[in-house]
Amino acid sequence: MFAKPARAGASKTRLIPAVGAAGAANLARAFFDDIWATVREVADASIVLAVTESDPTFDPGPNIEVWIQGDGDLGDRMERALRRGLEQADAAIVVGSDLPGLPRRVFDQARDGLRTHDAVIGPADDGGFYLIGLTRCPQGLLAGLPWSRTDTCEHTLARLRSHGLRIRQLERWFDVDTPDDLERLRKLISSGAISAPATAAALREVPRRISVIVPVLNEQARIASRLEELNQTGGIDEVIVVDGGSTDRTAAIARSCNGVTVIESERGRARQMNAGAQVATGNVLLFLHADVSLPKNAVALINQALDRPDAIAGAFKTWTVSDSHRSWLEPLLHLADLRSRYTSLPYGDQAIFVNADSFRAVGGYPNQPLMEDFEFSRRLKRRGKIVRVPASVTVSGRRFLHRPLYYAVLMNIFPLLYRMGVPAQTLARFYRDSR
Repeated sequence: MFAKPARAGASKTRLIPAVGAAGAANLARAFFDDIWATVREVADASIVLAVTESDPTFDPGPNIEVWIQGDGDLGDRMERALRRGLEQADAAIVVGSDLPGLPRRVFDQARDGLRTHDAVIGPADDGGFYLIGLTRCPQGLLAGLPWSRTDTCEHTLARLRSHGLRIRQLERWFDVDTPDDLERLRKLISSGAISAPATAAALREVPRRISVIVPVLNEQARIASRLEELNQTGGIDEVIVVDGGSTDRTAAIARSCNGVTVIESERGRARQMNAGAQVATGNVLLFLHADVSLPKNAVALINQALDRPDAIAGAFKTWTVSDSHRSWLEPLLHLADLRSRYTSLPYGDQAIFVNADSFRAVGGYPNQPLMEDFEFSRRLKRRGKIVRVPASVTVSGRRFLHRPLYYAVLMNIFPLLYRMGVPAQTLARFYRDSR
């Protein structure tokens, strides 16, 4: 097994923005502990720990050889270890250390494959491979291959074939390199699909980091109360207000609130929310309109939703109310809430939240003047599950009360027209935002 010491700032660097340097190092060590426990269970095999350098934190246990990987790129070091292993045995296997939960059966498959083939390889979802085994290793077999690329496994397979090796491919698995990989791992562990006790314990110490992004335009009447609510909501790590060119005191009020980051962008909710996401440091992004109020247990509900298998995003139901509670139309406001209870594609007033990696993977909010939330949800749904949280956000009914019939028609007819192919730019000409 190939491994290197787990050190803050040097281990799992792509996880650092999500979990911090110490958290990434703790996870790296937990990954090692889990896969090492699996490797130690492989029957009738000589286990070798191949490390980048000698380190007292590694305690492989009795009767375990420790090799130093030596110089060169990954191919040079793996080839050197494989050739050394083949001097002592009929077959040699190299496996990485960032594979918590890798099933024991993979090693059984590898051993069976090496009885009938010259090589086995385990393709990884990122285009590399997580395991390679050989019964013979021609000189230069792994030299000069492209590493850390989406076509690394493809090039490696071509190299093996060029040397006349018969190859058996194993089941696919995934390295844990990015926050998206970490979220996938968290769900597999919580669902019981894989067992990785050390990693499960480390993950419990690394809660999700939630960034709230609030796009605003002339919201001086409510921005202070909204930010105060967020300040009192436990578990929110960052609040970013994105002003789209307010002509009132919205931006000044937001800047006066402790712990709030205020940035400016071009007007337009899609542009503003994308600008906020660009500077956010959380691994979960929550997009909140200034006239929408979260429930007090919002963070717990978000974590529960994202713990579900295949979930990459979620949204709340809505409960629409009058700001003044004096309109005879107020009972009709809840007709607008029906949509949030049956649609699988949430709108922006439902406080959409999403894993940051998934947000980036779909390209963020599309830069269009209307239906950007609907289109964003549609793209997310193609990638994974959007969970409807069993709780409601409170939404201002100001738009409905300003023009009730007009607003009701727009909210029910526009999505249908958009689904039928009417461009958002065309629909935007008929829409007037009431604040």
